[in-house]
Amino acid sequence: MALATLTATMVFLGFWQLQRLDQKQETNRNVIARTVLPPVDIQELLGNTSASTELSYGDLQWRVVTATGEYLASEEVTIINRSQDATAGFSPVVPFRLENGAVVFINRGFVPLAQTAPPPTPGAITIKGYLRTSQKRTLLGAVDSTDPSTTEFHRIDLNLLSQRVAQTTLPMYVQLMEQTPALNTNWPAPTQLPELTEGSHFSYAMQWWFFSLVSLTGWIVVSRRALKSRPNGEVAPEQTSA
Repeated sequence: MALATLTATMVFLGFWQLQRLDQKQETNRNVIARTVLPPVDIQELLGNTSASTELSYGDLQWRVVTATGEYLASEEVTIINRSQDATAGFSPVVPFRLENGAVVFINRGFVPLAQTAPPPTPGAITIKGYLRTSQKRTLLGAVDSTDPSTTEFHRIDLNLLSQRVAQTTLPMYVQLMEQTPALNTNWPAPTQLPELTEGSHFSYAMQWWFFSLVSLTGWIVVSRRALKSRPNGEVAPEQTSA
């Protein structure tokens, strides 16, 4: 019974890896399709989304948007434990007030730990970037502080960050690609797009199924040997002392 359960578990894990492969392929298709669409003003996509669902926000992820306004530099926060090109660093995230008064958070990019992020450019700015959905804590993820004085966070949780601004913010943030006027510095560097690879899910599925086949073959071999060791497949009678 234990061997049968183990074999069934490995078969299940193989199909689970194929499901993850399908999800990765769909994500890659969405990133490619949406990033090549012409840029649109952020208000056209999010300006009237009071009744939008989380799913509809997901459908907008990776759309390229533009916006004009000004950074609220005094409210900038730091997203810690970021990495890019195998380098540890952080991301400065700052609220951005649009011309109509709405506020959207901007991920300005990646900064290595050895560098210092320059302050946000003052005055009127035009930005261009990718729309992104709010980040959520995973089961074992670090817990961010709700203290209003906190300036370092582990993720871009818009529900938490919006509490720092005295008004409702847009339900998605922008991953900055470029701004006008541009900063004459190397940092922050634009955050890279996710790797559009399929990963190792298919090979992992094949491995789990191979292990399940080995397990099943082993069970068959052991069962046949056990049957051959018994006359007519019957259990030998128990011997008792005289």
